[in-house]
Amino acid sequence: MRRRGLILGGALLPLAARSQGAWPQRPIRIVIPYPPGGASDIIARMLAPHLTESLGQTVVVENRPGANGFIAGELVARAAPDGYTLLMGNAGPNGMGPALYGSRTPYDALRDFAPVMAVSVVPQIMAVHPQVPVRNVPEFLAYAKELNGRMSYGSAGVGSAGHMAMELLKSLTGVQLTHVPYRGSSPSTADLIAGVIPVNFDTVPVLLPHHRGGRVHGIAVSSKERVPEAPELAAIAETIPDFETVSWGGILAPAATPKPVIAQLNAALRTAMARPDVGGALAAQGIQPQSGPPEAFGAYVEAELRKWTEVVQRMGLRPE
Repeated sequence: MRRRGLILGGALLPLAARSQGAWPQRPIRIVIPYPPGGASDIIARMLAPHLTESLGQTVVVENRPGANGFIAGELVARAAPDGYTLLMGNAGPNGMGPALYGSRTPYDALRDFAPVMAVSVVPQIMAVHPQVPVRNVPEFLAYAKELNGRMSYGSAGVGSAGHMAMELLKSLTGVQLTHVPYRGSSPSTADLIAGVIPVNFDTVPVLLPHHRGGRVHGIAVSSKERVPEAPELAAIAETIPDFETVSWGGILAPAATPKPVIAQLNAALRTAMARPDVGGALAAQGIQPQSGPPEAFGAYVEAELRKWTEVVQRMGLRPE
């Protein structure tokens, strides 16, 4: 008879071992730095049921928006390092935000977290309200320069991927726009659709359905090359060769979380991401699935923080 248990590193962990103190013994929560509807929320809610199945305990998703993602980050950074409180880290609160806020960030983006696994790389779409009379990057730049600072743009928050993407565009072209930060993707997208703000950067899974439905007009993507899901959208780099930025996501635990727990989480995440109804479904939405060891994710986060710290210093950006 086949024994029931958990697979970890190719070995069968009997259920009896779990009753003797092995992790996990109770529900696990993944904390999201933004309201429902954004890429981080989409990914976490897709992963949760499969992690529940693999780990034998309920995995719940908890949205803790606010303070540009810092509320969620601080909550997880200060949580007990026992594997029961995890963060869906992303480019904003774990890379661009700390680069922008520096010592004002309420946690250390590297020392206060243990990397578990990268799960996504997500290009962004630059989109305008349909009544804005531009349909490509050159037209947008000409229009913005004509308005001479009277044009605003929205983002999911100060230090978010969308905010930094537009600031990078401004620094490379000299256009002037006024930033209107929101508390997450959903409210900024709602105001873009309503025409409250004329232009926005957000991830492909957030804006592509609205572009296809005619509610917004996508004019370009932020990745170096066009994305397969929307080949009609040019890459900004086709007009501005030095432009490239993507959002990314991954699971982080509090620092000092035991390595066996990190390894078990990593194994469960790899199994989930390999499933067609997870990795394949994410890819169909424009989210590029990722997988790999914790060390690789840690090195990536460190490189991103270093990159955006250099950008912030070069551009002379200050928190708003």
